[in-house]
Amino acid sequence: MRNYIIFLALLIFYSLNSLAQLQTADQQYTDSLNRILNGSSRDSVKAEVGFKLTDFWVDHDSTKAVLYLKKARTWSTKYPLLVARSYWYEALIYQDRNYAKAEKLLIHADSLLSKFNTKGVYRLRSMVWHNYALIQQHKDDLKATINILINRVLPLSKKAGDKELLGTEYLSIGTVFTNLGQYEKATPYLQQGLNALKDTSPNKYYLLVNAYLTTAGNYYHLKNHQLTKKHLDLAKTILDKSDHVVTGYPMAIFWLDYYKSTTRYFINTKQYPLALLDADKAIKLAEKLNDNYSLQEVIFEKYRILFKQKNFALAKKTLLQIIDQPEINTLATNKVKMTEALAEVSYANGDIKEAYNWIKKSKALSDSLNESKLKEDINALEIKYKNAENQKKIASLNTEKKQNALIIKNNKKTNLLLIAASFFLLISVILLYFYFRGYKKLAEQRTINYKQKVAELQQKQQLEISKAMLNAEEKERNRVAQDLHDGLGGMLSGLKINLSNWAKHREMQLHDVELQRIVNQLDNSVTELRHIARNMMPQTLLKFGLETALKDLAESAMSKHMHIDFQALNISKHIALEEQIIIYRIVQEILTNTLKHAQASEVVLQCSENKNRFYITVEDDGIGFNTSTYKKGLGIENIKNRIAYLKGTFEIDSHPGNGTTINIEIPISYE
Repeated sequence: MRNYIIFLALLIFYSLNSLAQLQTADQQYTDSLNRILNGSSRDSVKAEVGFKLTDFWVDHDSTKAVLYLKKARTWSTKYPLLVARSYWYEALIYQDRNYAKAEKLLIHADSLLSKFNTKGVYRLRSMVWHNYALIQQHKDDLKATINILINRVLPLSKKAGDKELLGTEYLSIGTVFTNLGQYEKATPYLQQGLNALKDTSPNKYYLLVNAYLTTAGNYYHLKNHQLTKKHLDLAKTILDKSDHVVTGYPMAIFWLDYYKSTTRYFINTKQYPLALLDADKAIKLAEKLNDNYSLQEVIFEKYRILFKQKNFALAKKTLLQIIDQPEINTLATNKVKMTEALAEVSYANGDIKEAYNWIKKSKALSDSLNESKLKEDINALEIKYKNAENQKKIASLNTEKKQNALIIKNNKKTNLLLIAASFFLLISVILLYFYFRGYKKLAEQRTINYKQKVAELQQKQQLEISKAMLNAEEKERNRVAQDLHDGLGGMLSGLKINLSNWAKHREMQLHDVELQRIVNQLDNSVTELRHIARNMMPQTLLKFGLETALKDLAESAMSKHMHIDFQALNISKHIALEEQIIIYRIVQEILTNTLKHAQASEVVLQCSENKNRFYITVEDDGIGFNTSTYKKGLGIENIKNRIAYLKGTFEIDSHPGNGTTINIEIPISYE
């Protein structure tokens, strides 16, 4: 995704052994390292060379990377710092393949590195935590990403004393806030990043260009045209300078980003001729870079320009170029947008029938997006994807740049080897075979990663729907409870008082049997009404906290046939109120189900809290049931939905005649 770009740019640029520093030919580079490896007798030197070879093979052949890492770790046993670094290199191997394993390796690497206090170690530790934040972002946990960047990475970057590292980190934080739509929060971080990077050396101009373009994009969303134009002009100045220096980076990517940004800027400021010129420049660059999504994206912008210029015939012709292209049609919302645009331009051209047909197709596509909330979420993801797409090339540079360079080098080598001898031709064929086999594996892994991402998004959308349902349910409970308590409860109490006064004025005896029966019925009605209101919104929870509320709930659920033993351990009064209410509802639903179905005489309800986790255990001696064949009722589903909303776990252990045990574990936060 596009919002990973700053992270991967940092990873590429600040890797301990950046491939930008390699020799001209990869073969020469690895041969030279192997000569050092074979000629040196010092284990520390061999370990360093082994790490460099590990880093080189991470994106070429993971099997070789693992092999060299094992050798390097063997030579590092006498040197604690080298041992600590070995876990960093191991994490690089699994960074994009196994998130859980990479996280454990990064944490272990930092725990070992924290024993050393040098600038180089601080720099490496900042990279360790940066990669950890990158994994959280891949998992779509942007809250954790921001927390790690601000509270872990920034302090270590400052201790490292590397302005370019620090500037890139500020830019990373600003980019995440921009992708979240929090443009005001992003602004100070982006500005600090620019301040740190303004004196960047010419061979690293790409860092400064990216900073200017990212900042311009943030001001674009803030609708500050003046500052947007200022930073676009600054980016242009650096891009012009970079044409005359060697940066070790494909600057054409940034020229494409620049012209895409200026196209949108000129459209928003109604400078349509200038927008059209820059759109054509962006189209040529996208074709040269084989960036189909950007190409189709800019063609759509060109359609917008032509439509606003009332050149409807050419606008329609332009739009038809991309209507069936697979890249831009990946998202359903893009299809809707293009069909709506075709309806719009057909109507403008006077073709009412065609416009009507496109409107019908647009409606059919819109209907497939289901509920309006889900549609809004998907549109938000599309915007996030499109905003991120311009920098996607940088995010994958660590693999794509090497692959493209390797293809070019292999082609050149093949031509030379054809002239030299058939022996070298055979070697080239073998190398190409292994390369394409690795490339195929990488493509398959990307497909798997994409499917996993889709599944995660679907799960997140389901949780959002559950959250809305739970919030609405709780709000309605609170409203009804308030109406019952303050409205009907007050009316019944007033009725009792009026009845007593009426009897008194008519000199009726309060011990009159019929009158006393009516008064008792009113008392019972008020008591039952308050019991119902308390169940719908327990005032005990709001006044005295979760532990007291649960104890009161257990006591109220007991009957002469069922005893409940409530046990509480270390329950904090500072758990977030929303989570307290959900926990209360979970326990309430369990006790209700037990009372209705379990036929139990003894129930043990145990609630405890430990290290941001809340545990609920309910055991009864009831009739039990077969968990593999029972029909799931609304009560169990309500419990599961609430637990899933809090990202907790739920287990039921029950057998006919042996009672039931329920275990629940829920992560909690504090006010």
